[in-house]
Amino acid sequence: MNLKVLKWLLAHKDALLQIVEIGKGYSKSLPYLKQWEIVDQIARIVIPILETEAVTPKVLAHDDIFTEVWADDALNDEPREVQILQAGAEVQAMAVDWKTLVETIIPLVVAILKALLRDEP
Repeated sequence: MNLKVLKWLLAHKDALLQIVEIGKGYSKSLPYLKQWEIVDQIARIVIPILETEAVTPKVLAHDDIFTEVWADDALNDEPREVQILQAGAEVQAMAVDWKTLVETIIPLVVAILKALLRDEP
């Protein structure tokens, strides 16, 4: 699971809720065109936020690369597991299904970010 994407989504709660509603309709058993329509709808929410914040997709797409995306992360000595549990509590408080978020939404957002990276030098 990409913790950076999870934190980024949680920082944009309204967008997250919209994305989750759209993502509920996603299934790998859908025809490719229907899958693409769902990914397109999610991308139309994600990309403008990235552009507004001038966040490069590279920063979020790869969870194993250390970057100082989150100002408080440099001061955050909590282990990754604790950060995931904290994020999970926040997700639960929003009444968002954790399984949908982890198995569908985050992978789709990461795929969108990686697709955007193909254009970067």
